[in-house]
Amino acid sequence: MRWRGDTKKYNAVIIGASIGGLVAAAYLARAKARVVLFEAGEQFGGAARTHAFAPSFRGPLHVHTAFALDGRAVRELRLAAHGLDFAQTDMKLIGLGPAGKHVAFPDGSLRARAALAASWGSDGLAYGAFHDEATRLARLLRPLWDGTLADPAAPNTAEAMAVVIRRLRAEDSDAERIEELSRISATAFLDRWFDDGALKAALAFDVFPSGLSPHEPGSALPLIWRYAQDGSSLPGACQIRGGPSALTAALVAAAREAGAELHAGKSVGSIVVEKRRTAGVILTDGEMISADCVLSSLDARDTLLGLVPASSGSFGLRMRIPPPKRLTCAQVLVALSAPPPFAGLAPHELGARFVAMERGEIADEAKGVALTGGFPGHIALEATVPTIADSALAPSGQHVLSALVPYLPAQPNAGWARVEKMLRRRVLETLEDFAPGLRDRVIACAVITPENGAGCRQAVSLFASPGARLSASYEARIRTPITGLYLCGRAAEPVDAISGRAGRVAAGLVFMGSRQGASA
Repeated sequence: MRWRGDTKKYNAVIIGASIGGLVAAAYLARAKARVVLFEAGEQFGGAARTHAFAPSFRGPLHVHTAFALDGRAVRELRLAAHGLDFAQTDMKLIGLGPAGKHVAFPDGSLRARAALAASWGSDGLAYGAFHDEATRLARLLRPLWDGTLADPAAPNTAEAMAVVIRRLRAEDSDAERIEELSRISATAFLDRWFDDGALKAALAFDVFPSGLSPHEPGSALPLIWRYAQDGSSLPGACQIRGGPSALTAALVAAAREAGAELHAGKSVGSIVVEKRRTAGVILTDGEMISADCVLSSLDARDTLLGLVPASSGSFGLRMRIPPPKRLTCAQVLVALSAPPPFAGLAPHELGARFVAMERGEIADEAKGVALTGGFPGHIALEATVPTIADSALAPSGQHVLSALVPYLPAQPNAGWARVEKMLRRRVLETLEDFAPGLRDRVIACAVITPENGAGCRQAVSLFASPGARLSASYEARIRTPITGLYLCGRAAEPVDAISGRAGRVAAGLVFMGSRQGASA
């Protein structure tokens, strides 16, 4: 098909060069649309950056594994041909325990499962059945989370999952299981399989990108969402060679090759709306850009309250916008003179995801304190050592350790300057418990928070109303009440993760809308 419009008008304007924005730009340009993207910052990629935090040391900024990256976009946009390479795939999950008594979760092989059974008895024997059931349920729900399920519009949030189940045409027994997962906690789901608290806590940590803690009702569903990512076309949690900036570079190359115009250092001041339909954008320098549609990488609040004129949105629309985020995630990057000395682990075993959360209650306690603006007494964290698979990130023989710490206050009562110091100390103390002597190997340490952001405009945040997000289709999250205005960034994902699916699906909705307009 051919896009309509004169040579002075764009078919689509994209606000923000996040991964979702870049994916949308590449797909629309491949469909022969005239696309222009404006990024307010000087760098593309949003939160997907590789950060030089000490001389000769680089680390992944905000995201240290690509566990939710859209495999379809990777293939269709030919990102490998544009330089994307995975240094590591199928990263093992290890729950850190005292004195080297860790929980190392196996891959799908019978041999690996037998090894876990030998070391963990009945819990180890149960893991195989648990993994098979979680993977099966994830496969059933994958159409909802990969953008292939048609919009299951429901009258209200409470009925959304029931509509989803009908659209999935699940068997009665599976329908009951899925509906139950939307109500029960991850802890309750894991209690049915395991007895050991440390084993359950390590598995439950994966619910944190949803904004829920493991004991909260509905947190079983984001746990299954995580298994849906592991079962997609990309094999498990991956590490990108060169860090997240390499993903950004590949997408920029793909979008430009397809004909998209990408501009850094240009900020959109407002979205032009005429008769509740987008007509383009006005840049902060006053230039107007006409376009048939606008795709925003920003969240609903920043898009509809910050860029859409107040006269264009009804009071009811603004009441439905989620409140400001109260929780956030911080990161600590550590430069080490040698590999981290995790007790009981050989150097070749360090290319894993390490979870330090021996009790699931730690996450719940941390979230409760954070919601009041306080700094938690105990932290939960996930650590990786990206230099095990990608040695170019540090000088020879030296290493980078990245630690993500969720369930922190978005606006701490003590202020971020004080919290940064506490967070640096607490992360090193926590890791020292499992890797005695680690602090003696520290060369430099950087704390990345929403306050400093290391140049990122959008901090890693946890979404409000996670149950509603997980139960809604991509189409429901991407469309806005204003015709021609779409969300294409992390705000349109089921949970807070760098995926690119929202950009791909948003581009498809724009394309379908233009085709319908052309045939009208």
